[in-house]
Amino acid sequence: MDDFQNIFGQDLAIKILKSAISKEHISHAYLFSGPEGVGRKKTAKIFINSILDKNQEKKSTKIKINNNNHPDLLWVEPSYIVQGQSISQTKAILDGISMKSPPQIRLNQIKEIIEFLGKKPFESERSIVIIEDIERINESAANALLKTLEETCTGLFILITQRPEKLLSTIRSRCQIVPFIRLNDNQVNKIIKKSEVIQEIDDITSNKIQELIDFSYGSPGRCIVNLQFWLSLSTSLRQKLEIQLNNPIELLKLAKEITDELNIEQQLWLIDFQQNRAWIKEKNSNIVIQLEELRKQLLKFVQPRLAWEVTLLEINFLN
Repeated sequence: MDDFQNIFGQDLAIKILKSAISKEHISHAYLFSGPEGVGRKKTAKIFINSILDKNQEKKSTKIKINNNNHPDLLWVEPSYIVQGQSISQTKAILDGISMKSPPQIRLNQIKEIIEFLGKKPFESERSIVIIEDIERINESAANALLKTLEETCTGLFILITQRPEKLLSTIRSRCQIVPFIRLNDNQVNKIIKKSEVIQEIDDITSNKIQELIDFSYGSPGRCIVNLQFWLSLSTSLRQKLEIQLNNPIELLKLAKEITDELNIEQQLWLIDFQQNRAWIKEKNSNIVIQLEELRKQLLKFVQPRLAWEVTLLEINFLN
């Protein structure tokens, strides 16, 4: 249980889980509820390692869990359907697959869970199912999951969500809630200083780092993602985003540079970042609205360069 020391700012969640382990009173289902990037998945791995391998001197169980190849663990995440095949959201991101509709937890995935739980565990006393972003579950899958939660005897469920209110109340009621909270700036800074990405930010000012931390809303994981996104921009693009461009020709050039250099995911992140900046620095709701319309256009697969050109010119007019 010493690995829990590497989780920052989640004292209540850790207290609940440590108590369950020490008393050997593990519930059949937990709901890890809280913001993205504050340690929910990391905590889940530490918790299940304590359950799957009670000999804390052994490292094989931890390695298997981290590599997602433990025979008694099934990790499920929202998926897309691509040409009749189920593709996880992680694989879709890695493969650069852009989809119009958001990923879902689907009925076929719940059927896989039922089949998995129907088999006897190989190396431990129970089988464990972790479902990530459970709030993305569709209706038919939610009903099947509810029935499974009601009937399971030997399996352990860990449901991870940042939107518990979107789940069926009957699913929530069958889980022990493990709450995760946003961290303060000092805690976020402490975690960021230990991250690998901090080694790459020698060309970013401390003010910019602080702006990216503020944009993370108390989520260290989100802060690391923000730093990585900002670092992925070319120096030229970063410089242009830092100044107020008023010349229409320069704005059209900026639109071209954005769409030539950034994929859709990066462009959507940039919209979020610019919205946050417009509101925090200027309290300008009109710019926020214009950028939100741009997001809708990109998600509808409107020609990105044209969408950016129109938006940047309209924002310039508002200023």
